Amino acid sequence: MRILGIAGLCDVESFLTRQYPDEMSAPSKIVQGMDAAATLICDGEVVAAVSQERFDRVKKSGAFPFAAMDYCLNAAGLKPEHLDAICGNFSYGRLQSMYQLSDRTSSNSGAYQYWESCLAPAALQDKITGHYGAQVAFEPMDHHDCHLHSHLASAPFDNCLAIVMDAAGETGSTSIYHVTPGEQRRLHRYPINQSLGMFYSLITQYLGFQFNEDEYKIMGLAALGDAKRYAAYFEDAIRLLPNGGIEIPALTANQGFVDSLFCLSSSRVIEQGLGFDGKACSMEQRADVSAALQHRFTQALFHVCAYYKNETGATNLLMSGGCAENCSAIGEVRKSQMFDQIHIAFASGDEGTAFGAAAAYSYRNGQPVRIPGQMPFYGPAPDLKVVHELASRYPVTVHEFLDEAAMLKAAADDVADDKIIAICHGRMEYGARALGNRSLLANPANGANKDRVNEKIKKRQNYRPFAPAVLLEDAHRYFDLHVGEAYPYMTMLTDVRPTMRAKLPAITHIDGTARVQTVERQHNPAFYELLWYLKRRTDMGVVLNTSYNVNHQPIVCSEQEGIETFLEMGIDALYMANARIVRA
Repeated sequence: MRILGIAGLCDVESFLTRQYPDEMSAPSKIVQGMDAAATLICDGEVVAAVSQERFDRVKKSGAFPFAAMDYCLNAAGLKPEHLDAICGNFSYGRLQSMYQLSDRTSSNSGAYQYWESCLAPAALQDKITGHYGAQVAFEPMDHHDCHLHSHLASAPFDNCLAIVMDAAGETGSTSIYHVTPGEQRRLHRYPINQSLGMFYSLITQYLGFQFNEDEYKIMGLAALGDAKRYAAYFEDAIRLLPNGGIEIPALTANQGFVDSLFCLSSSRVIEQGLGFDGKACSMEQRADVSAALQHRFTQALFHVCAYYKNETGATNLLMSGGCAENCSAIGEVRKSQMFDQIHIAFASGDEGTAFGAAAAYSYRNGQPVRIPGQMPFYGPAPDLKVVHELASRYPVTVHEFLDEAAMLKAAADDVADDKIIAICHGRMEYGARALGNRSLLANPANGANKDRVNEKIKKRQNYRPFAPAVLLEDAHRYFDLHVGEAYPYMTMLTDVRPTMRAKLPAITHIDGTARVQTVERQHNPAFYELLWYLKRRTDMGVVLNTSYNVNHQPIVCSEQEGIETFLEMGIDALYMANARIVRA
């Protein structure tokens, strides 16, 4: 069975820009259907998966993912007519009557046109057929079910409490599942007006950052703030009710289609409640708001987890959706020992629902996808021949190695000598995290590397932390982890051991934490070898690992982007396709 999963809707941004130019002209705007992506699964095996942004170079792209779809088909040598189904990551067809009803009043004018043009399964089917000229069955899938299956595939267990939490699916914001072998039973779905993710993103927007993009900046900034200063506001703004209930009054303020679509009244309620202009306030004030928000979000997550753990008796937790990327809150849940194991996979955001749509359809048809421990290297790989062809057009020198091992050793030597390098080698990662194939690497023992990479290389705020990649067998030496405790996808925040903080200043955040990536030879052999060589030189198999991109740009994909980004960044060397590239 050949299934192409896609994340994306039909021309949402262009439709909304035409219909609501004022709302869409704001620097930060609320748009459904972003993070477009595609995944191809054949007979239960993942063949290819990639985000649209890597091709059109628009971060968190909302374009229909034809470039991503084409890559997946070409990687398998397939044509659209060879597919059994194309599965979408939203199922708005069942809501047709709601949009029709909404369109009867002038205040909601445009709701049905929005549904018919952008959300309806028929619009998506027509879009696909018009592009490929072939009729392939289009299967819309429940959005939160897609998030669930995007993570179940790689989970190391088959019995758990599963929480999908994002800003919004079709009409829900958080879905609770009890997963047992062979069954996923949904216990509850919280509506959008109880969305912790939506409220977190609205505060992100209120503080002058980008909705659905900069939430991780708020999480990082929270470590610098005083959570007590605005604690009373957030305790009232996010109310914890019996039986795992959540109440968020600001989200009930919206009336009518446009108001609800863009959360206009909610934004006004937030500003009135806090009482100052979040975009113009001091950084100290922003940090204090961020700290209070993060603290209350964490309390709310504990509230939901505790209730449903008690209801199900589950000892493991699986969490997906955009809120699963809040590694600070998840780290607190882990530290509490409420669950034996916590699993968060490589693509918690909506790009992962392309994978999840295909996996959910495959599961429904008797072919569950099981890839525990598998690294998400499902994208394009650089070609050495192309690298040599490009070298003549740029002021670079290319040194080719005899084999991969020699290249990895040279890269490790550069890091040991305190050079900052890029790795663009092997198939590209799927998801937001660079896991060793499209990475910037630096020596974590030099504290100056944090500011150097933030300010001069990635050109971003200097308070933002960096993640460490570490050999799995050594991880417990440096971080508050059990022996063998694995987080291969860089999704878990943990404490750096106090004795190691001075030795690893470039990856230790101000609060003593780090978002760790454990590296195993079995699942990530090339990156493991690099860290092993580095350990031989420095006695520490740890490296600062961040994505190979400049701020506000997607992770590099092509050979040309790799070389151009190298020249723009001012780093010391680029390792690509068994070659070392430096300035001529």
